[in-house]
Amino acid sequence: MYMSKMRAQRGVGMVEVLVALLLLAIGVLGFTALQLRAVSASMEASNQVLALNLARDLTERMRANPQATQCKLYHTEGALAKDTKAYTKASNCSGSVSTQATAQANSDLLFIYNQANTLGMAVIINTCPNATNAGNNLGRQCVYIAWDKTAQNFTNSDTCYKSGGSSYERNTTCLFLEAY
Repeated sequence: MYMSKMRAQRGVGMVEVLVALLLLAIGVLGFTALQLRAVSASMEASNQVLALNLARDLTERMRANPQATQCKLYHTEGALAKDTKAYTKASNCSGSVSTQATAQANSDLLFIYNQANTLGMAVIINTCPNATNAGNNLGRQCVYIAWDKTAQNFTNSDTCYKSGGSSYERNTTCLFLEAY
């Protein structure tokens, strides 16, 4: 009788080990997926910080050059390119803009272009959405910065921001910062 019980349990230990290995493999795969998601979120956060720092740098440069900012010399028609003169709008100021202010604006735009290009980002500067013609909102400009897939076809601010709306487009990787 003892021998028949031994024969009935023969191989049961192997099945238990295989089930345990299967459960362990499922746990490890779940952990791996979680780790990949964490790395992806960390990269996105890093890109957001880099873009925000780039936008802050440009807005500080604009603040340091008020004549060019008021005349919208920082305002671009499309994504900022190396030849900033091709994208800088003509001045709409009542008075003439000093050569120094224009040169500084072009220098600032070229510097920001080089920084953005190095980081794989694209920059657009234009009038903020929902800007009104009353009070301090007149002339309010926004710096838009895109990265990853959004930067590849970043031609205007509508790529990131719903025109006339108050939210970002879905699945875009960009941000904007108002410059006063």
